[in-house]
Amino acid sequence: MSRRTADSEAGRGSAASRRRWTGVTDRSRSEGGRSLRSVKPTTDRRSGGTNSPSTYGRSALSISGVAVLTATKMADALTTGVGLRFVPAVYEANPVVDSLLSRVGIVTGLLVSSFAIVVAITVITEVASIAVSMRRRDGHLAPIVRLTGYGIPSALFAVVAVYNATIVVAGLRAVELF
Repeated sequence: MSRRTADSEAGRGSAASRRRWTGVTDRSRSEGGRSLRSVKPTTDRRSGGTNSPSTYGRSALSISGVAVLTATKMADALTTGVGLRFVPAVYEANPVVDSLLSRVGIVTGLLVSSFAIVVAITVITEVASIAVSMRRRDGHLAPIVRLTGYGIPSALFAVVAVYNATIVVAGLRAVELF
């Protein structure tokens, strides 16, 4: 059976133009043992079908991405807070966070700034993944956007936390508290 015949038999007309045809599978036909290709229709996201616009390919990557981002940012905030409190030579390099710390205190300032940073990164990453899912019909690039959006900042925060820990340990040894 030709592709054109399969298209006409499947009813691909103006009424079905909103459908996306994927999932080509082989099945054996009982008469003659010929192999036919069947095409399974799936409803497009944009037409309001089963793949509703509210999901946009969300997966466990969103939840785990936010969890890893939060954990690495909290490690950064914890090591920064310990350094600011116990090591005299340590200072906050970010001028915006430094002014916040001088106004509201170390603990509150680090909690507020860390929360704001995690929320901002999460919003930017999720909006970007939704935009990619809406632009691409299959939405297969959304997990890559999430992996990049959560992975790069998480790696950066982890590196900063390790660097802060080495500075804190060196500072505490110099002060002879450790």
